[in-house]
Amino acid sequence: MARKKITRNVPTANARHFWLAGLGLVSMAARNTVSGTAQAADRIVQARSQARSAMAQAQSRLVDTAADLRERIELGVAEAGLKLDKALSPLVAKFKPAKAKRATRRSRKPTAKKAARRPARKPAARRTRKG
Repeated sequence: MARKKITRNVPTANARHFWLAGLGLVSMAARNTVSGTAQAADRIVQARSQARSAMAQAQSRLVDTAADLRERIELGVAEAGLKLDKALSPLVAKFKPAKAKRATRRSRKPTAKKAARRPARKPAARRTRKG
């Protein structure tokens, strides 16, 4: 028997094949774009929520640190005040001025009595001289 000749039929591409391939590429690109956009939006939402939680944590840490620092300062000031009072109390007792005696009240001077007014003198009538 004679061997059959094996021929390979290589399909030739025509315009229809290019058209269908182009449509497939466009549909795949659209699908990837939509899913990529959705993924990007999800990533943005996740990043925003992570940023908000990080800010909330930082704010709570800052408030806690400030409250702790405020308590330490108040305790330190109170202790310093007590030490100062304790150190100065002997000096204050030594140099403490005696209580001032209460000054007697001075009453107002009596107002001078007004002299009774005398009526004004009438000028004497002018007399004509004779003579």
